[in-house]
Amino acid sequence: MSETARPRTAPAWKTLGVGGAAGLTSCVLLQPMDLLKTRMQQERLPTASHVTATQRLVRAFQSVVHDSGYRGLWRGTVPTIARNVPGVAAYFYTLNEVRWLVAKWQVPGLSTLDTSTRTQRSSTLARLSSTGNIVTGALARVTIGLILNPISIVKARYESSHYSKDAYPTLWASLRSLYRDGGVRGFFRGFSATALRDAPYAGLYLAFYEQHKHSLGYWARGESGAWWVVSASSLGAGILATVFTHPFDILKTRMQTTPQALLRDASTSYRPSVIATARRIFQTDGARAFADGLGLRCARKAASSMIGWSIFEVGQRWVS
Repeated sequence: MSETARPRTAPAWKTLGVGGAAGLTSCVLLQPMDLLKTRMQQERLPTASHVTATQRLVRAFQSVVHDSGYRGLWRGTVPTIARNVPGVAAYFYTLNEVRWLVAKWQVPGLSTLDTSTRTQRSSTLARLSSTGNIVTGALARVTIGLILNPISIVKARYESSHYSKDAYPTLWASLRSLYRDGGVRGFFRGFSATALRDAPYAGLYLAFYEQHKHSLGYWARGESGAWWVVSASSLGAGILATVFTHPFDILKTRMQTTPQALLRDASTSYRPSVIATARRIFQTDGARAFADGLGLRCARKAASSMIGWSIFEVGQRWVS
């Protein structure tokens, strides 16, 4: 039977369960890296304009530990779990369903007619063309990102030093605060930058991931679904996709975490659009600011991709 015609074997609750487990594991283990990345990407204070990236990272780490102890590195874990566990589960489920539909319907340009035996064991996902990988990955990621954007804003502000612990005491109080400050539109602040980041990231990630598995499969005697192939492929794909999309992560963080008091001067009123934010970063911090936190984000995304996709691929086979 060809890969495109293969019936789905795992019911929805198993796909969601495995995806949720992947999201929970990665967000709890890697939250300190997310917090430090946000601290490096947030609006810089005047005293930090000439500090190197390494010095800023060390200072951010020392500041968190000094103020809250090592437990402070996990500040923001609650909204991270609230976003990532259902978000990753929904992403994997949506991605799985969309890919099987595209493969079943043989959509021109997106599906593939590859029926070789080796590809039948390469993935728990339906096999698509490179364009199909990019389109389905982007569609699933942006859709889930839109739904969970309010929690993403709360998460970023929990992690930012511009907001005190008392500013967002609970997740529910945080969401009410967003609505009070900006109405319904306030829930989607920064989504344009998020979409510009997530669409190419998810698409490129899947394209790189499937290609790496296809290539590394030769070293695994044609079994591209071997655990080390999945781990290595997700690690490499996470790094490459992160490098290409990092500037938009900077824009998203600035748009979601910078207080209005820091965005106004005597003569102008700042509106948090992508273009306005990019212009402000160029004017105040220079082009180098678009690389803030790149190393941390590469490490974080590579690790989370390896953890998440390994759990998902292996888990899908185990529960099927």
